[in-house]
This record gives sequence, structure tokens and C-alpha cells, in this order.
Amino acid sequence: MRKLKWDESLAREAQTWATFCPGENDVPILGENIYMSLSMESRTIEELVGNATKSWEKEFQDNGWTSTTMDESGFTSAIRHATQMVWAETGLIGCGVGRCGTDYYTKEHLATVVCRYGEPGNYIGSDIYVKGDGCSSCAAGLQCETDSGLCV
Repeated sequence: MRKLKWDESLAREAQTWATFCPGENDVPILGENIYMSLSMESRTIEELVGNATKSWEKEFQDNGWTSTTMDESGFTSAIRHATQMVWAETGLIGCGVGRCGTDYYTKEHLATVVCRYGEPGNYIGSDIYVKGDGCSSCAAGLQCETDSGLCV
């Protein structure tokens, strides 16, 4: 499993899409998560991205998962954001935040977080990850980061 590393190119792409305040993925792009925030107080970019990643990670806690292989039910279920974040072959991430104004009636601030991943994941029939010891399957050109057990 690869450790995620920030990628400026993916961040620029994500920022471009986030400025449109999308409610859905930029089809046919794979490897993209979108989070929408509605709150009474304006949030910092750090808070918004932190809330987004916590929300996606929480999908595992709330819904569980029964297989390490992506199937149709996993792809269409409430864990597909989380599986993209932990997809073993994904090593790059870049995020952008769109400020989408204030709701006319509730006066709540709307923002959209878009994160893009390279290599994309969530391919039906493919492994999300392979069970094993940390760094046991690092691809050619990658090294083991012993502290995390991830490939870098």
C-alpha cells in the first residue's frame, strides 16, 4: 500500500472543478471525491479538507465492508469515498476548495471540497488492497517507510 503524497497538478485540477461548486463527480474522471459543507460559520480551508477526509473515512466505521475486492455493491454504496482513499495503488492526492456562497434562506455558508487521486481506484473486480505485512508488496521503484509500513 502506498503512502499518499501531495500532488500540485492534481490539486490544480481539483481546484478548477471545485470552483464550479459541483454536486457530483467530473464524469468520466475516476479517482475523485467530493464533499459539500453547509455551516453557519465560514470554515478555513484546513477545516473543510479535514472534515471531508474524516467524513470519507467514517464511511468504513458506519457501514463496514466485507471484502477487500471492489464489487458493484461497494462501488455504489456509502463506502466508495473511503475505498478511494485507501486504494493500495493510489499514491498521489490533490484537493481544492470552492466557496459557493451563502444559502439565501438559512444564511449558511456552502463550500465544496474536491480531491483527486492518482492512480485512480475503485475498479470493479480489483483489489482495494492486499492483506499482508506492512511494505510486503512495494512496487518496483518504491521503498518501505518502516515507521508507517507504507510504500513511498
